[in-house]
Amino acid sequence: MDLRKERNGDWIALASGVLMIVALFLPWYGAGGETASAWQQLSIVDVLLFICALFGVAQWFFVAQQSTPAMSLAIAGLGAWVGIVAVILTLIRVVDSPADGLGLEYGALVALAASVGLFTGAWRHLGDERIRMPDGRWSRPAAGDIGAGVEVKTLRPPRADTGTSE
Repeated sequence: MDLRKERNGDWIALASGVLMIVALFLPWYGAGGETASAWQQLSIVDVLLFICALFGVAQWFFVAQQSTPAMSLAIAGLGAWVGIVAVILTLIRVVDSPADGLGLEYGALVALAASVGLFTGAWRHLGDERIRMPDGRWSRPAAGDIGAGVEVKTLRPPRADTGTSE
């Protein structure tokens, strides 16, 4: 496990995933001095939001664990879509409470911020093209560094054929 490979998008996704899990236990709705968390008040949405939060943690884990970026890019690509789903689900629950007479509490707003963070972390990971060099430095984005593990050769320009055979 190499934490030096983690980028800011991975840390954002991890923090947002953990924050989403915590937010599911915070009060989302309240009425008459009583509050209810997402686990108490929501039916399937709480499980879906928990799964969405796990994508943020998985993105961070796979970046640190894998030697190639293929798995982390796949998780981040799915995580961006999962982040959109999380934003939509929490936004629906912020706008429309599951029962009449329930007031909105701070847990729902924390979950909304965490779901935006899940999307942002995945999006930042997908947009960062740098790789970690063997000496620990980051490569320049999209610059085609020779030392980045890709061999770059300069090709000669093609010669014009005269069309005659000798």
